[in-house]
Amino acid sequence: MSGIQSIRNSLTGNVTKVIVAAIIITFIGSVGWAGFFSESNANVAVKVGSKTINTSDLSFEFSSQQSLIAERFPDQVVEEGILLEISTNSLISKFSVLNYLDERSLDIPDEYIFEQLSNSDQFLENGTFSRSNFDAFARSNGFIPSDYLKRIREDFKTNIWRLSLTNSSFTTNLEVKNSINLAEQERNISFIKYPSEKFKDSVEYTEDDLESYYNFNSKSYTTPQQIKVSYIEIDQETLIDSSNVSEDDIREVYEDYLLDFDDTVRKSVSHIMIDVNDSRSLEEATLILSDAKKDIDSGTSFEGLVKEISEDEGTKELDGSLGVTDGTLLPPEFESALEKMSTGEVSDPINLLNSVHLIKLVSIEQPTPSSLEERKSIIIERLASEKAEDEYFELLDQVSELSFTAGNLDEISDMIPFSKIELDFFSENNTPEVLNTAAIKDFIFNVSEEGDYPELFESEGLKAVMVQVNENIAETQLTLDQVKEKVTKDYIDKESTNLSQLFVADQLGNLTEGSSLEILATNAGLELENYKKLKRDSSLLPLNAIDDIFALPRSGAGSAHSSVNMSNGDLILYRLDAVESGQTDLDAEQMANLSNFLNQQKALAELSEIQLSIQNSLKIERFN
Repeated sequence: MSGIQSIRNSLTGNVTKVIVAAIIITFIGSVGWAGFFSESNANVAVKVGSKTINTSDLSFEFSSQQSLIAERFPDQVVEEGILLEISTNSLISKFSVLNYLDERSLDIPDEYIFEQLSNSDQFLENGTFSRSNFDAFARSNGFIPSDYLKRIREDFKTNIWRLSLTNSSFTTNLEVKNSINLAEQERNISFIKYPSEKFKDSVEYTEDDLESYYNFNSKSYTTPQQIKVSYIEIDQETLIDSSNVSEDDIREVYEDYLLDFDDTVRKSVSHIMIDVNDSRSLEEATLILSDAKKDIDSGTSFEGLVKEISEDEGTKELDGSLGVTDGTLLPPEFESALEKMSTGEVSDPINLLNSVHLIKLVSIEQPTPSSLEERKSIIIERLASEKAEDEYFELLDQVSELSFTAGNLDEISDMIPFSKIELDFFSENNTPEVLNTAAIKDFIFNVSEEGDYPELFESEGLKAVMVQVNENIAETQLTLDQVKEKVTKDYIDKESTNLSQLFVADQLGNLTEGSSLEILATNAGLELENYKKLKRDSSLLPLNAIDDIFALPRSGAGSAHSSVNMSNGDLILYRLDAVESGQTDLDAEQMANLSNFLNQQKALAELSEIQLSIQNSLKIERFN
């Protein structure tokens, strides 16, 4: 089956259910259905083959990548230029695939997209699709409706394609065992550790050397831009006050709760089913269940008979459970019988078109509304939060207007229930958490000048920050005299590294000519040390040293030499003494789990290779 055909077949399978759940579904506006499929006139940022990436696409991807990085690495600050490049490359990869799929005439019908997305609970109201819910959701995310739908269609196409490829990858048992052997491999080394001081003490320099080094690396010796700001943080949670909730308000909400309360009686039902078919008549099936009913009346377990004789494979392992009915969900014959039954009672055989059943009334649930006292605290909490939310948005409107009329935050803080906070100088790398967003940092470090009008920034969770720059000290170049001590240290570190490399080359030459680590250690007055049974996750040496040791060929055991510089400047000259394979002693379940993992890794590698090949075959033009 071709990849494209596999994709088309996937449109009717469970794959799409996964994809629907993964796609951010924010696309519907206030125009007619046909209007959703019109293109927006956004500016072009990148052209990939016949496809264009609009600035709106790039802006959305930038925000998505920014949120993803913030979630996974909360302490990591990524420069906007780097983040923009990441976002652009991500879209180029995606649109390359889209170009490839369009050339092969893969498309997803509009009707299919609507059918899938209309099943999402967030767009339902009283069990039916709500246009107003669609509209509100789209507006809250700030997108043009056609752009939303375009993005969803693209995500459907690319995700289905990727799944069709990754689902075809597989890993053999031999590959699994080889992977275990490599992962659990152990290595023995002998080594000489040369202290960093050996090389640092040998470094000689003049004032001219230091000056030349400083001039070449002057950008490394600066003080970063420093700013001093004031801000007001507006938080809906701090506005919550339960004393603002009146008894009349509480009573009104409770009465609405009573009106909306669903007091429908719900019955939990199980069954035993016998088929009526060419080899079994209705009378024979009825007789089987009549005998079963007698056995149950005599004390035989209903659930035991379900497992023994029921021919409904879908409920057999669930004790015959048919779920819960409100009196309308099961066949009328069942519902009629249930009306006359008590909890725990089993019916006589009931005939349907091609089957005969015994049904059991497992339990009856009669919902009753909570009393006012039981719900009072919940109601108060909800009403207080809603009032605080209204007050919060009123405050936002107020401070937005004040930001254009008030000269500073002192005037604004006098008019609202939030105080101004003044911060001492800080740089971009140690921005306080409350201000540590891309938009705020761009404003305070790049846009705003001292004394400019304050700016309001909204954030998630009904919070906002109004910030004003008070002082701004630009990045300052430090003189050689100011940083001479650091320049000297940096110069010595650099030159000592060069000396260590020359030393290593000389020592490796000696080893090639027939010397040994033992002889070199004796000549240097150092101890020959060893580590046995080193593994890839060993903490005895830095990661770069472990990687270097395991990169040596297995055949070099006993003769292969290499070196590695430690982070503290020490130099290790070592010999690979022995290599021992790991053991494959996993049980069947562990082997299966590892096989699945390796299969995923292989599939992702293959997918990446294919995507890169597609991308390299296209003409890509950047306009931003």
